[in-house]
Amino acid sequence: MMRPAAILFDMDGLMLDSECLYQAAWQTTARELGYELDDALYLSVVGRSNTEAEETFITVFGSDFPAATFRERSEVYWRQLVQSQGIPLKPGLLALLDWIEQQALPKAVGTSSNLPEAELCLSAVGIRDRFSTVVTVDQVAAGKPEPDIFLEAAKRLGVAPAQCLVLEDSNAGVQAAQSAGMSAVMVPDLQSPTAASKAIALEIFPSLHEVLIWLQQGV
Repeated sequence: MMRPAAILFDMDGLMLDSECLYQAAWQTTARELGYELDDALYLSVVGRSNTEAEETFITVFGSDFPAATFRERSEVYWRQLVQSQGIPLKPGLLALLDWIEQQALPKAVGTSSNLPEAELCLSAVGIRDRFSTVVTVDQVAAGKPEPDIFLEAAKRLGVAPAQCLVLEDSNAGVQAAQSAGMSAVMVPDLQSPTAASKAIALEIFPSLHEVLIWLQQGV
């Protein structure tokens, strides 16, 4: 790949160490409602929208699964966890953002979270003002692995999809990047890369530190 004209960031699990908070909130809520949402089931929906996750839970648990109640209660738990524990930044993020800004490369956030969640998270960790463009799942027709989020981000930046580099932690996100006609680098968090992600991704790195080194070497 030649030097990208823009870099698109996923949020949860890529920039923010926040997936564990969602997992705790969702598993606690499910247990209270009488369902066992195990780790494997949670991992299967990482990177996808809440709506898609709830559809998966209905398929697994049956049509009686109270999706609306689950959504309301889990959001309360999640906000409590954010307020009590905070959200750590992923190692290497700030140095990577600094370098991208020094290079005057456009950048955007493309996340499966909804707008209120994204605004809360990005503001809580002090990086909201570093992104003029934030595209959330409730602003497009379909979430990841569909390409809509990343295509909208590229459109807002005024950059052709083929010139965008996507940084993702989830398999659904890597698939979305490919469907958008973009290049992708994967930095796995809770999910291990699938065979498909290994075939799609330009590189798979253990952290954003390595992403920065790779970019500095002039991809």
